[in-house]
Amino acid sequence: MKAIYQAIIVGLVCLAGVTLTSCNDWLDVNPKSQIKEEDHFSREGGYADQLTGIYTALTTKEMYGLNMGIGFVEVLSHSYDINPNGSWRYANEFDYANTTSEKSIQEIWDACYNGIANCNILLRNIDKASKTIFTENNYHQYRGEALGLRGFLHLELMRLFACAPSMNNNAPGVPYVTEYSTDVVGQLPVGETMQLVVKDLTEAMEELSADTVAYDATSQGRWYHFYPNRFNYYAAAAAAARAYLWMGDTQQALRYANIVVDHHENSFSTGYNWVHYTVMQSSKRNELDCAFTSEHLFQIIINDWEDIGNYYFTSKGGTSVLNPSEATAEDIYEFSTGYGTDYRYLKGFEQDGEKRYMAKFWYNEGSTYNSKFPVIRMTEPYYIAAECQKTSNPKRAIELLNLVRDNRNLYLFPLSADLTADQIQQEIYKEYRKEFLGECGQLFLYYKRLNLSEIKGTSIRGSKNVYVLPIPSTDQEFGGYTN
Repeated sequence: MKAIYQAIIVGLVCLAGVTLTSCNDWLDVNPKSQIKEEDHFSREGGYADQLTGIYTALTTKEMYGLNMGIGFVEVLSHSYDINPNGSWRYANEFDYANTTSEKSIQEIWDACYNGIANCNILLRNIDKASKTIFTENNYHQYRGEALGLRGFLHLELMRLFACAPSMNNNAPGVPYVTEYSTDVVGQLPVGETMQLVVKDLTEAMEELSADTVAYDATSQGRWYHFYPNRFNYYAAAAAAARAYLWMGDTQQALRYANIVVDHHENSFSTGYNWVHYTVMQSSKRNELDCAFTSEHLFQIIINDWEDIGNYYFTSKGGTSVLNPSEATAEDIYEFSTGYGTDYRYLKGFEQDGEKRYMAKFWYNEGSTYNSKFPVIRMTEPYYIAAECQKTSNPKRAIELLNLVRDNRNLYLFPLSADLTADQIQQEIYKEYRKEFLGECGQLFLYYKRLNLSEIKGTSIRGSKNVYVLPIPSTDQEFGGYTN
């Protein structure tokens, strides 16, 4: 269990690098790790610092700053046209044995379990802390965020390193770590592991329901606050909907997706909102919100994004550039059908030298939308709710898809009210291609969830060898893990 063990040992020495004090300084003050931990969590600020560290870790290149965001996992979706001589070619070929791929896979595994270890550090301490040290509702806020992040990170690992339930619900899941310990954690079947995921996410919602994020300003008579930079109530609801859909439980998936959808459709609600058309009409790129940041349910702020986004998404990237060709972009956005007005195509690409590049995540000098990367966006619960109702309530499913299309400047092209369930599913697939381009392998994971044999953009057929990332060899050796 080497990788998980290492993550815990790092945490034991220096709270996994998330405190505001350097590791060396802390060791100089007190070499006894248990006392250090107690000192750190003897005040409310220690819990806030711990969460800040976890969120900061999410922004690193090992996680959503590259590997789990625009890079390795997204390359698996085959929405980019990858240079055959570039560094992404092995991921593009699903060659997980190559050392380049192995490195990325190891980094994802280690970083996720490191984040989980730090959530468990917080939870272990907050569960025995006196609530009197916390102001306002922060006890429930911090506990809810840690539970939600723990469930979410395990869900990410399950979607990458285990079979989807549609493939084999009895296959081994990833180790579900709920305690801060060096003990080896065994593997449970996929179905049982997913139950632990939804348990953490739904318990997180209970804790976060007391936060202002869950309240309507009009009915409660208080100002409404929404925290997209933190794992909030609606992020937890969307993650739960994602988890239940992954499990094939459409009834529960619809229930949690509707928490997000219904709140947004309440005329008095505030927080996440459709990108406003006026924002998308500017002729100045630094005034455009091409990532639709107003719709982010959970986002991370990547401080060095200028060096990342303006490298991989422009000519600077050379053979490592991440970009669909013009022909691929036109296919994704159905340009030949007359959908060239779609904001995601019309404003999401820009000329740089001789070629057009995906510009939805460009860093633009003077823009207020810089560096905000979506981990969960509001449209996903719309798609989930539509998929769950494609047979039982197709009218509502089509209505939900048209709501998204209307707000992508396709209001002149509504979907027919007579679509069959299969046609609705095909439209959902098209939306995943359009909406999540460059985002966290969402299209790849769509293929995997449904165990589809065809992956558009490659001749390689979908199979377990493609859909299930190998558990790093060190953990196979020390933990006896298999998938």
